[in-house]
Amino acid sequence: MLSGPRIDGDGSAWSVSEDWEAAKGIVNDLFTVSVDSSITNLCARFVDEPLFSEVLEAIFNLDRAKSDRERRRAKHRALGYQVEGGRLWRIADGRSLRARARVECISQKEAIEMAKHEHNTNGHWGRDLVKLKMMDKIWSPKLDQSIVNALL
Repeated sequence: MLSGPRIDGDGSAWSVSEDWEAAKGIVNDLFTVSVDSSITNLCARFVDEPLFSEVLEAIFNLDRAKSDRERRRAKHRALGYQVEGGRLWRIADGRSLRARARVECISQKEAIEMAKHEHNTNGHWGRDLVKLKMMDKIWSPKLDQSIVNALL
């Protein structure tokens, strides 16, 4: 309640929202539950990759059913990864020598297809040159095995 007459410039004409969430665009609706589709897509993409599944569970706190020891280990491992733009990235840790600060993580199946493509389009390189070319762009567990499977 204002006491006294209203004067121009005293702030009485201001319209103030009662909640800060409305000013930031946050909608509090108890009957709406939204799930980020990029999280489910990433989890589905790496369902056959135990390392990436563990990292994603740690990043998104989906590992509540695991023991504290396993969760701490997964959190420590997840320090070398980030999720951005719906993709999982491995980031440089300062200990290894890499040309890029971050590279995209891909599954072993995707690595086999990429190795076939690199081998066929770039003059039928051998295993080592295909690996060097791929490591500049991606990171995948058992990359050597994936390249050998692609070349056979």
